[in-house]
Amino acid sequence: MIQVYHMFVLSFNIFVKMKQSKGECIIMDNSEKNKYVTREITNAMLELLKEKDINEISISEITSKARVGRVSFYRNYKNKEEILERYVFSIVKKWKNENETENTLPNDLLKKLFEHILEYKQFYTILYQKKLFHIFRDVLKDTITSKKEPLSNIEAYATAFISYGIYGWIEEWLARGMKESAEEIYTLLQTQSGISK
Repeated sequence: MIQVYHMFVLSFNIFVKMKQSKGECIIMDNSEKNKYVTREITNAMLELLKEKDINEISISEITSKARVGRVSFYRNYKNKEEILERYVFSIVKKWKNENETENTLPNDLLKKLFEHILEYKQFYTILYQKKLFHIFRDVLKDTITSKKEPLSNIEAYATAFISYGIYGWIEEWLARGMKESAEEIYTLLQTQSGISK
């Protein structure tokens, strides 16, 4: 009887860890399940945001479109905005990791940032149109400040000046339909600010 019970428990645990994918079941551990849930919630939110403002999107709509439970949403997020914050953080972090080395000049990094914005043009345009582009500003500021300890006053002022200036330049580029290429918008910034090559 004990063996039958253990077999049942083992079978149940395997079943709980499975997901359906293209007709086959895949066993996932907790980490994989969590990645799956957050990816599906993010994708659902991005799709819904194309059609509605964030305040018109309910948690139920997100979880229904993502095919996950409300508990999964609240286990991972405090609110709807956090979905977007994490997504922006992940794509900006990816940009930084791919482009920043010890030998990278700040100007080259700035040019690559404009290329990043162009690569995600549709997403950033939606953020801008939905009055949510401030999320990018906050992530950009945190990215520029990669220090763990508190900044001195002068570091904080300089970081705010640089990040808000770059943010403002990008926001205006979005507002005007991003007609310039990344190279052209970088050159315009360089010309106006006196940044040397």
